[in-house]
Amino acid sequence: MSRPTVRRALPVVLLSTLVLALPVTTAAAAPGAETLTPTCSPAPPVSHPGCGTAYEGAPLPDGTPNQVVQLSGDDRYATAVAIARHGFPQADVAVLVSGEDRHLVDALSAGPLARTLAAPVLLAARDAVPAATADYLRSTGVQSVLLVGGDDALSATTPDRLRALGITDVQRVAGADRYATSRALAAFMPTRTHGWAASGEDAHLVDALAAAGPAARLGEPLVLVADDDPIPAGDALRTLGVTQTTVAGGPEGVAPEALAALPAPHRAAGTDRYATAALVADESVQRGVDDQDVVFAPGVTGHLVDALAAGPLGRATLLVGDEQASYDAVEAWFETYGAGRVTAVGAVEIDG
Repeated sequence: MSRPTVRRALPVVLLSTLVLALPVTTAAAAPGAETLTPTCSPAPPVSHPGCGTAYEGAPLPDGTPNQVVQLSGDDRYATAVAIARHGFPQADVAVLVSGEDRHLVDALSAGPLARTLAAPVLLAARDAVPAATADYLRSTGVQSVLLVGGDDALSATTPDRLRALGITDVQRVAGADRYATSRALAAFMPTRTHGWAASGEDAHLVDALAAAGPAARLGEPLVLVADDDPIPAGDALRTLGVTQTTVAGGPEGVAPEALAALPAPHRAAGTDRYATAALVADESVQRGVDDQDVVFAPGVTGHLVDALAAGPLGRATLLVGDEQASYDAVEAWFETYGAGRVTAVGAVEIDG
């Protein structure tokens, strides 16, 4: 297998921060699809008409090297829908989160829960359900929607807007703050011995985004840790049976004193966000995540929301940007694992 090369390039479209030059191979035959079976124990926070039902998921890689899938839309809302149509062509349940940057943190732990429900993560504005989101809900026949975050993220009138679209059940998971919301989401995850943790500080949210895909694939909880009050995060993980925790990011995000509150913690931390994401991805591969089916998501401020929507796909995730460190991390990944299928989301564009 020839190793793809990565080169520096100028942005070529309005939203792109990176263009990767990889050999693109068109698959010779259509692959099969993933089977998604909702986990309904513990009982989900929203009614699920398909518990125990097999749903069609994303197309499986067919083994062709250097395969590229591009998932993007005209804006962040349409990009989330493009990801949903790829990963969740059949769905009875959807998870709806704020698509506004200031509320990004509310949904960082939503990806793992969404996948256990065989549900995509879709985006909305505080006081509106965008047309792309509404079209997916109608066309897919979604019956139940779980809102994540408080009224300041998705207003109290959001359920009425969803019911007007034919949604029969709308529920909400929200805590007093971002950390409590994270723990509330994790509480609906199945029992696991391994879990994930990351900082909930605005400057370090990108670490949680990198961990969401692997946590979703493995069906493991992802909680946010507050440096000044880490004990609740540790207690939440232990309640789920977690005896070992992978912490995404270095001490600037989760301080050593906070780390000590988590069950048997160890870090996956690099010198920057790109190296950290690569280390998180590498650890996920060691835990059973496919190294030949990876997501490339924007790792730059203003486009992080695309990585949020990609979490439920359940894939190792590399964050990319316009810095040399990003190119170095991607190059190192391919040197180690080669290239199978790469799915580029949002502002990441792959140039064949």
